[in-house]
Amino acid sequence: MTQELIKCPCCDKMVPANDMELSYRMPDAIACMNQEDIDEQCKYTNDYVVCNDEYFYIRCIISLPVKDSGRDYAIGAWAQVSSNSFNRIWELWDESDQSNEPRMGGLLANNIHLNTNSEDSEVEVQLTGATSRPLISIKDPECSLYKEQQCGITIHRASEYSDLCR
Repeated sequence: MTQELIKCPCCDKMVPANDMELSYRMPDAIACMNQEDIDEQCKYTNDYVVCNDEYFYIRCIISLPVKDSGRDYAIGAWAQVSSNSFNRIWELWDESDQSNEPRMGGLLANNIHLNTNSEDSEVEVQLTGATSRPLISIKDPECSLYKEQQCGITIHRASEYSDLCR
């Protein structure tokens, strides 16, 4: 049996469809800007965005346990953090023991499809290591992702998220 391959929107490589996870390329507030304004107002990489030296975003992962599978489903999303938190993250960026740093408060910077009240939900960001993205913990019980992160999701729900990538 051959496995379905799809083109990854981030790297343009063909990847197995089952390996595809939902990911947002930019914070929503930046994604709605035209490229000229982004280039003029923002400093950015695939890992961070600083807009007008006022808004600071870090690319993270929202990890959702998949029931009865022993694995997690990862949604790539952005957190808006304070300038102090951003500067601390920047200081620790290449440090292997950055996971010892206390969690930092922030706001979810994406409207996660298939969910309610996600954008601007209160979150905590946990640094994980020099070669891995920070983790987002949803703190706002009004955000439907809060329950999914606490209780887990079904494999069907994981598939619904992945279908948004296709």
